[in-house]
This record gives sequence, structure tokens and C-alpha cells, in this order.
Amino acid sequence: MVNLAQFGKYEIIRKLSRSLTDVYLAFDAEADRQVVLKLVEHSRDDFTPVVIAAERRGAAIQKELHNNDPRILEIFDAGDLGDCFFVAMEYFPGKTLAEILREEQRVEPKRAARYTAEVCSQLRTLHSFISDINGRRTAVVHGDIKPSNIQIGSNDDPRLLDFGIAKVITFTHNLTHHNLGSPSYCSPERLSKAQVDADSDLWALGVTLYELVSGAPPYQAQDTRKLENLIQSGRPVRALPDDCPAPLRTVIAKSLAPNKDRRYPSAEEFERDLRAFVAGEPVAAAMEKQDFWNANDTINKAREQAEAVRGRVSKPTAIRVAALKLLPKRKTNTRKLLIASCSGLIVGLIAFMPFAYSHDFERQSDPLRGHKDYAQGPAEDVVSDWNLYRGLHNRGGLMGRFSSDKALDTAFHNNLTAAADSIISEYRNASDRDPSGFDWTRARLCLRYALAIHPSDSEAKGKLALCNGYAALPSDMNRHGTETSIRDFRLAASLLPHSPDPHLALARVYIYSYRNLVPALAELHQAEQLGYRLGPPDIKEEGDGYLIRARWELLLADHTSPWKSRLKWLARAHGDIEHADELYRPISPLANVSASLERLNQYREEQARLESETPPVAMRSSRAGQRLLSSRAWR
Repeated sequence: MVNLAQFGKYEIIRKLSRSLTDVYLAFDAEADRQVVLKLVEHSRDDFTPVVIAAERRGAAIQKELHNNDPRILEIFDAGDLGDCFFVAMEYFPGKTLAEILREEQRVEPKRAARYTAEVCSQLRTLHSFISDINGRRTAVVHGDIKPSNIQIGSNDDPRLLDFGIAKVITFTHNLTHHNLGSPSYCSPERLSKAQVDADSDLWALGVTLYELVSGAPPYQAQDTRKLENLIQSGRPVRALPDDCPAPLRTVIAKSLAPNKDRRYPSAEEFERDLRAFVAGEPVAAAMEKQDFWNANDTINKAREQAEAVRGRVSKPTAIRVAALKLLPKRKTNTRKLLIASCSGLIVGLIAFMPFAYSHDFERQSDPLRGHKDYAQGPAEDVVSDWNLYRGLHNRGGLMGRFSSDKALDTAFHNNLTAAADSIISEYRNASDRDPSGFDWTRARLCLRYALAIHPSDSEAKGKLALCNGYAALPSDMNRHGTETSIRDFRLAASLLPHSPDPHLALARVYIYSYRNLVPALAELHQAEQLGYRLGPPDIKEEGDGYLIRARWELLLADHTSPWKSRLKWLARAHGDIEHADELYRPISPLANVSASLERLNQYREEQARLESETPPVAMRSSRAGQRLLSSRAWR
């Protein structure tokens, strides 16, 4: 049995939870840090080896994932010790969503959507993770998304916990068994086939979101078998509380649609709708019909529908019988003639109505057909025209299907994407590339509407990812706030393989946020390979990159004691300062480089001071010093 006071080098502080494993908060005296310690005691039963194998695999996956995304908790150590398998991982203080639900009963809708969007973002990292395991390329699913496995930290930011049953999915077998999952959060496909894929994670997250908003899971039953049967029945989820906003209702209904093809195909699209809801923007799911099951009204609604059907049948029949009774019984020919005339009138009306409807549809949709510049004018015009478009296409019955107009779809879609193109082009050609000065909100709105019309438009998806990245950039370009933008820009580069724009965006982030010139130069080179000609703003950014690197080299020189090392850093700083100067001078009339030139002169003075503190003997005896001596002509 495990000693509850000490386990190896770990001092046990308290027990955190127990499920398939014992989980403790412990202190690692050697590393001087608190850790989460998961323990599984070895046993000869059939189940324990399965759990240990899953935990061992999950720890290896989580360790690799943390290197790609620091939001995934770090694994410090894992292995066998004594009678136990153990995993020691990063401690992330806070409360799980399950604990929050117990305390608060329900979570405010926008807060719930924000938590879920952040988990979607982490699932994007997870589902796109590629590694070589056992010599095979693999992707990963979490496999146990639920409120108790989502921790909310002190800054109100969520983290995914418990990768113990995380699964690798080979590209030749894109499903894996679900043995250890939680039934309430299992998708219909997972229950019927005993298999799990990335879609199962999204279903479980949809269940979690539903539970946050409503206070209870969408499906409940007396025992596990009845619960699984209910989930697999194809019955829509229970109706959400009345105070749940309509856009969020559609998002939740889409995430839990009985038909898998009607759900979100990826964590990215799920996240996009959630963030749109949080921002007060339209959600793509609102374009689709969604169903909810109101358990309390099921019988009443069935009765009302039956009565309505009976009413539609019985009333015309009664009227017809009454009309026939009024006719003279012996004037059979007159009666037949009257009936034939009425029938002809009805047939004529039926034949005429589609043409009248078509004319009315053309008249109402005319404002959407011509060229409109949505990049200019009030943003309300975009929303107004979108509402007109939706109204025209949401008409039910025969007339709604008759009114389908591909030319209208194409015209409106093209105007929307043209507006986004205009804003992206305006930014690309601007002399001052401060992203906060451009209307990314309008561009994103237009692209979301365009994707609602043509969901498979990969070019629009790429442009939306680009605009999302710019919109998410912090004004101070703080490195810790640019992770989302980096992911969006990389996604845009994959969806827009012939566009230089994502590469220009990445170059800017690498220079001003990461202070890393090498990847920035690679992105600028890629943009040139795609046919883009670097302009003054790009050249200024490149010069700033050299100047930023020179600043670090001067700091290293100032804090390095061996003269030889100091001279090496001074020589590198000198080279970068001169390179920046060569870039700035030709574009000074075309771009605002005055502030950059002022910093350049400050760095030259700093270099001169550091050189003056270096003994002449060291300058003459070092190659770096000789290069500096030979370059003094610039002073």
C-alpha cells in the first residue's frame, strides 16, 4: 500500500481525488515545487494493467504536447516505484468545472462559452498533434472530456486535465477503443461502436457546455444501459433554460446533433462560433435548423399536432358536404359544372402562384445582387443585408425551395469576400502597419457570413483565420498574448498556400513579440518566393529586427567579463547595427523610420562606450577587436 506521508522523494500534502487513480498534491523537495502526483498500485487483476498502460501512454503524449503548447500541463516524471506506477505533473491551482457547478448550480452563458472556446483551442493543438509512436505517424484525442477534467485557474483560464486515457490514432486506423470513457459524455457513435475519435471529444465538450448552461447533463436515465440507449436514440437534447441566448442554443444544438454530419467537423469551427457568440457577433450555426426536446411538453405537443391534422382534414370536408347539399339535387349537370369551374380556378391559382412568388422574390432580393462595397459605410449595412438574405432563404414549404437562387448566393458571397479582401489589402499596402488601426471586426463579420453561404470555401476560411489572428494581437505585442494569433496565422498559411499575407503576419510577430529575427527572415523570404515584393514597411520591420538583435548583443557584451567574449558580442552588434542602417536609409523618405534611426544612434553610442572600456591590447589581439578597429571610419 502507498505511504500517505511520503512517496519516494515526494512529500504528500493531501489527497485531491480518486477515480481510476489516486491523485495527490505533493511537494518535490529536490525541485522546490508542488506537483500533482498520480498513483496506480500494481495488481494482478485484468483491469489494472489496462489503466497503467493508458496512464503510461497518456503521460508520454502529454509530455510531448506541452512542448508544443505550454497550456498543456507539464509532465515532470513518470515510471514505476515500489508497488506503484506514478506520474508527477505540473500543479495548476484552481477549481474544476465540476466543483464550480456544485457551488454555483449553473454558469452564466457567456462565461461558459468562453471556457469552452478555450478548451476548443487546446483541443486544436491536441487533434493536430503529429508524432512518431512505435514508428507510425499518429494524431491524438483526449478521450475523457468532462467538467471534472477541466480546471479553472486563478486568472479564470481553463486547462485540460487527465490525459490518462488519451489515445493515439494512426492514419491507417483513425479510431481507437473507448473502454475507459465516462458514459454520460460518450457520443452515440462511441457507444454503438466502442470507438473514439476527435469527434467524440467535441461531443463530450458539447455535453459539458450544455451542463454548464443548464446545470444538468442533456441526457439522464435511471441506469447506464438506459442512459446509453437514450443517447443512441437520435432524440434531440432537452430544451435549455429560457434565459439561454438563442445564438448559444444553436451552437449547443449543433454540437449535439444526433446526426454526426450536422455537428461541428473540427474544434476550430466549434471555437469560432463560440468566440463569435462571446463577441456579440453572428454564429454560423444560426443558419441551420436545430431541434430541442422539451420533455414536459412532448405529450401535449403530440396531441396538439394530431388535433391540427384532424382540423385540416375535417373542415374542408365539412364545407364541401354543406356546399353540395345546397345545390339542387335534380340539376346534376349544373352541380358538375360548378365543381369543374371551382377545380379549374384552384388549378389556375396553383399554377400562377409560383410565378408571382418568383417575381416578388426577385424584387426583394435585388439589393443583394449588384455590387456593394461593404468595406465602406456603416457596418450595420452588412448586418441588414444579411438579415434580408436569411429572410429570403428561410421561407418554408414549396415556395422556400422554389426561391433557391444560386446567382443570389454567389453575388452576395462575392461582395462579402471582396470587403474582407479590401481590408486585408489596405493593411498590406499601408505605410504604418499597426494592426489596431484596421477594421478586422468588419472583415471577420463579412467572412463569417460568406462561409455561412459557402461553408466549404477554404480561401474564405484562410482569410478569416488571418483576420482572427490580427484581431487577437495585443496592442503591446506582448509575447504571452500572441499564441492564439500565431496559431491563426499558421492556419491561414496552410489554407492560403499562394498568399504572402500569412507570412508577412508571422514575420511581424516574430520580430516584435518574439524578438527572433531568424524565423522572421524565413517568413519574409517565403513571401518573396510567392511573388511578393517587399515594400518600405517590410524593409523597416526587417531593419527593426536587426536593431532588436543588436540591443540584446550589446546587453550580453555589457554583462560578459572575458574580453574575448565581450568583443565577439560587440562585433556582432556592430554588424547588425550597420545592416539596419543600410535598410533604413533608402526608405527614410517613404516610411517613418525616425524613431528607429534614433534608437540606432543610441546603440552606436552604447557600443562606443563598451569599446572604450576594452583594453587596447585585447582589441588588437582579437579578430573581433580587429574588425571593430577597422570599422571605426563610421564614427
